[in-house]
Amino acid sequence: MNLPKEIVEEINDHELYLRKINSDDIEFLYNSLGEENIIKYMSLGPLYSLKQAKNLLNKYLDYWENNKQFNYIIELREGQAKNKIGVISIWNISWLHERSEIGIWMIPSHWNKGYGTRALEMIKTISFVYIELNRLEAHIVDQNQSSNKLFSKSGFKKEGILKEYINLRGKYYNAILYACLKKDF
Repeated sequence: MNLPKEIVEEINDHELYLRKINSDDIEFLYNSLGEENIIKYMSLGPLYSLKQAKNLLNKYLDYWENNKQFNYIIELREGQAKNKIGVISIWNISWLHERSEIGIWMIPSHWNKGYGTRALEMIKTISFVYIELNRLEAHIVDQNQSSNKLFSKSGFKKEGILKEYINLRGKYYNAILYACLKKDF
């Protein structure tokens, strides 16, 4: 597979937007990735300073420029108001095998309102239609009931359990492997 000529930097459903992460998002990353209930099942975080958030953002922008990873802010727009509510990412991309992993996190005040499902639908559109990947995967900690439910109801199929696959702050967790294929989109 050839690398895409251009990656979609923004997509929306008229209320919920996915847009390329940018320098205006440093404070949002810092504030969000310091919250225990957000990072509980993530390898990332906590962030202890704005400098760490800036370094993370610069890494994300470098990954984007080198077609290694694409991070999008999930933004809720109501009238003129723009509220950042999370991040969704296409990462660990194999251009040869036309597959990648995806990950999503949102701030707790926006959990269980359907925004995660909508964001996953948009990231599938970017991945399958624009980037032309064939397969998306997610490795979800088995104890993360909310994420397991989200991926199940968003058309991802459970393919197996990976024993002691994820090490979070010194403790190993099983991961449930979810996948979605382009032909099923």
